[in-house]
Amino acid sequence: MKKILLPAAALLLSATALNAYAVNGRVEFTGEIVKSTCNVVSGDQDKQVFIGKYPTTAFANVGDVTASKAFTIGLEKCEAGDYSMRFDGPTVAGHSNLLSVDVAQGVGIEILDNNEKVIPINQSADAGSPWVNITPSAGSDGTATFNLKARYKSFDTVQAGTANANANFTIEYK
Repeated sequence: MKKILLPAAALLLSATALNAYAVNGRVEFTGEIVKSTCNVVSGDQDKQVFIGKYPTTAFANVGDVTASKAFTIGLEKCEAGDYSMRFDGPTVAGHSNLLSVDVAQGVGIEILDNNEKVIPINQSADAGSPWVNITPSAGSDGTATFNLKARYKSFDTVQAGTANANANFTIEYK
């Protein structure tokens, strides 16, 4: 009799254990889908920025940077509001604010705003991101310009080679 009760009890306990669960919290997702609020100026949709040609000796220490090369990305036909820019692309392992380059080693590309503040790669805009504001006014034409910079930055011993990279950008509406 004990041989029959023991397996039956084990079966009953295992069946009830499968139904046990705990509620620990919930997730609420919010957002909004809006009509397109802005256009990138056609000449800026596929931008090319020549950062320069530098010798490996320009990077004597880890963290050395080249001169920044300015570039702009213009917006047009924008509704009033705050806009930010997000950059996405392959980054250097352990250095999430540096775009990976194709051949050269020990160096990546850093994108900055006009105040030399580094723009994060693969991250949504936050308070530290570059923002432009378009205000409604009688003379407003709905245009704005992001003033940006790019430069090389070493993260290890630099080895020569082409140092090209690509990043996609997205305009985010606040």
